[in-house]
Amino acid sequence: MKYIAFLVINLLFTQCDFAQSLPVIRAKSKLVNVKDGQIFQRAVWNLTPEVKPDVYQALEPLIDKRITFYTDIDSISFDVVPDRTYDFLIILNDRDTCYTRISTFRNTNQTAIDAKDDNLIKPEKLQQDFIVFREALEKYHAGIYRFKNKQHLDKLLDSCFMVLTRSMTQLEFGKTILWVISALEDGHTRSNVPRLLSAYYNNNAKVFPLYPYFVDSKAYVLCGSIERLPAGTEIVAIDGMPIKEIKDRIFRYLPSDGSIKTNKRQQLNDGAFPILYHWLYGSKNTFEVQYKNQKGLIETIRIASIATKNVACDFLRKLNNTKPLQLERLNSSTALLNIRTFDENRIDQANIDFGGFMDSAFSALNIQKISNLIIDVRNNGGGADDYGALLYSYLSQKPFRYFASKASSTHVVKLEENPLLGFQKAQSNSFKGKVFILINGFSFSTTADFCATARSNDRAVFIGEETGGGYYGNTSGGSTQTMLPNSQIIVNIPLYKYVNAVKKAQFPDRGIIPDYEIIPDIEDILQHKDVELDLALRLIK
Repeated sequence: MKYIAFLVINLLFTQCDFAQSLPVIRAKSKLVNVKDGQIFQRAVWNLTPEVKPDVYQALEPLIDKRITFYTDIDSISFDVVPDRTYDFLIILNDRDTCYTRISTFRNTNQTAIDAKDDNLIKPEKLQQDFIVFREALEKYHAGIYRFKNKQHLDKLLDSCFMVLTRSMTQLEFGKTILWVISALEDGHTRSNVPRLLSAYYNNNAKVFPLYPYFVDSKAYVLCGSIERLPAGTEIVAIDGMPIKEIKDRIFRYLPSDGSIKTNKRQQLNDGAFPILYHWLYGSKNTFEVQYKNQKGLIETIRIASIATKNVACDFLRKLNNTKPLQLERLNSSTALLNIRTFDENRIDQANIDFGGFMDSAFSALNIQKISNLIIDVRNNGGGADDYGALLYSYLSQKPFRYFASKASSTHVVKLEENPLLGFQKAQSNSFKGKVFILINGFSFSTTADFCATARSNDRAVFIGEETGGGYYGNTSGGSTQTMLPNSQIIVNIPLYKYVNAVKKAQFPDRGIIPDYEIIPDIEDILQHKDVELDLALRLIK
């Protein structure tokens, strides 16, 4: 007994001595900002005293750089180098000790799986591809410096180039490409990497067997066949990694306009999680999942991976087979106008004339003396510029501006080239009643331009979540395709920077913020509730 007591006392003193040797900062809030090299991440780190150590994985590229943790009352910086760990303590509310570690090691598990994926590409070939990629961005991308200035972006691109010192597979190099595209903060800049990932993993991989549904920083089981993890169960962590940190890491590889997060969350909720998790965290035969049981207590279960083709989910958003444009009278005073797309091809394939439909629809609203119009543009990814402007012309009672400017990297478009740069006429049969617009993270591109015009002119009440497209405009209007010669990765670069003719907003890098934010929770999804439409109807009453 004395020996055991001695061991306990000795262990306690050893732990205390070890803790005293580590740097210490303090915090009153669990949310911590992290600056990783040139990337500032707001509220990306959530203090969890029960996890020891709580490991922050440094962002790629893993190079010599400075990483700073900012709590609400303190900060600490480390000049880090690759393949090291840096430990420190964060004292939360003068009570809880959060043992924190910064890791600059690569995921060795991921390296092993990448080596099996494909033939390795030599470093000099990867560097050639990156130079082609960078030069194409700088030459053609009209909005390359919309959200980050040239100095900032040059540092990011330089740092990515510097770490291309070892052979990689096509898919591993794809991480660098997607990371840069995400850092550009332009949702129209795309690549074929997602298609390559889908093709590879659908044929070869076993993945996480559940589809999570993300709401804010939490995730819930949407689909799966694990008896102890029925739909609606909250997932707390996977293999010791808090679900918020997993989500935040995946977000760094997803494109979006500005600092908008809703579009990225919608992409995860649309079925992308199993493949992206495998891609970033490596091949695993089993997963240790922490979850909350029906009593709210945290339990742990180990589950097996399954083939990608066997991961199915009936709740995932599917292409709507109904008409792309539809007007429905809900009651004597209220109508619902569904605009599921502004895409000319989809509308043409449905044998619908957009202009003719709009004119007849708004004439019907006036004849039927409808006083409340709900316009649903959720999941509308955009399309033709003039369709968005035409829709707004049926809501306005006076001439209005739509685009303030449009320019490529070499040419400023003039009014005579694009009439949408001038004043637009209101329609003679425009709607004069109250307008409610339903939006979400998949409301993008032309849809966001239309919404921005309506918001700037105070013409509608917005319900739902922030649009995936930016309030001030986007970079689109056609694209050029660049193939990287050695990796065969294809990048689509948008050619025209659009600036919307809108009033100044609070945030320069955000979408249209709803007047009434309402996001479906997991129970709403499982029960097929339309909470946004229900709220609009309650507001009308």
